[in-house]
Amino acid sequence: MNLKGTQTEKNLWTAFSGESQARNKYAFFAKIARQEGLNEVADVFQESAKQEEEHGRIIFEFLNGVQDSVTNLRMAAQSEHYEWTTMYKEFERIARQEELDEIASFFHEVGKIEAEHEKNYLNLLKKLTDPRKTSIK
Repeated sequence: MNLKGTQTEKNLWTAFSGESQARNKYAFFAKIARQEGLNEVADVFQESAKQEEEHGRIIFEFLNGVQDSVTNLRMAAQSEHYEWTTMYKEFERIARQEELDEIASFFHEVGKIEAEHEKNYLNLLKKLTDPRKTSIK
């Protein structure tokens, strides 16, 4: 199935983004409901979050986003690299320009964490692709 360049591909990416955001939002809502002692509300939010995650997985499979671990590590490292070298630096710059220093500092700190994520993925990738392969499980 060749989706490249189709409106359906764009729709799938939009749906994936929406499902991913809904999954996180509902998980956050469940946590608050549980803290408030509203277990039935929390359970419904948590179940919805699981369903949104499953929708996202299926959509990501349509987009050929689920690959073998070596490919997944490469893709993850590339994404993290972009986030810490470009995206969060730009977000931080804009927030500082708008005098939103707390948010700018948050973007700065997240960028540092994303750099660590990239490093972790690249280290694992090296272990998996090194011809002298050490055992990794």
